[in-house]
Amino acid sequence: MERLPGGQRFVLIADDDPAFLSELTNILADRGYLVLGAKDGRAAQDLLDKHGPEIALAIIDVFMPLVSGMDLIRALTTSKAGPKIIAVSAAREKVLDAAISLGADAGVRKPPANTPLEAKQWLDAVFLQIGLD
Repeated sequence: MERLPGGQRFVLIADDDPAFLSELTNILADRGYLVLGAKDGRAAQDLLDKHGPEIALAIIDVFMPLVSGMDLIRALTTSKAGPKIIAVSAAREKVLDAAISLGADAGVRKPPANTPLEAKQWLDAVFLQIGLD
C-alpha cells in the first residue's frame, strides 16, 4: 500500500449529498487528511483552480449540479501529475465505467446508507481497491 503521492495530503470531495460529504470529511480528517469539500460542481471547480497541484486524491460524484462530475474528471486528468480519482455514484455501473474511461482510477457505487460505520467500511474498501492505506 502507498500513501498519497509526494506527501500531499489534500483530498477533494465533491458531492451534492450533504450527509455523504460530511461523513467522508469527518473520516478523512480523523485520519489526518486535509479535506476540501464541495457541495456542487462549480464549488469543486473553484477548489481545483485554487489548490489543483496540492490535491492528491479526488472523490467525485458523477452527477452534480452546475458542473458535472464527468467534467471535473476531465479537468483533473489533463495533468500528468494529477491526483488519484475515485468516481462515485448511486447510478448503474455503466456510468462509473464511463468515468473510468475518462481517466478515473476507480468507479465505485455509493454505500446504500450513510452511517459512520458504513461510510468508514466503504472508504476502507475503496482505498484498498486503489492501493492506498
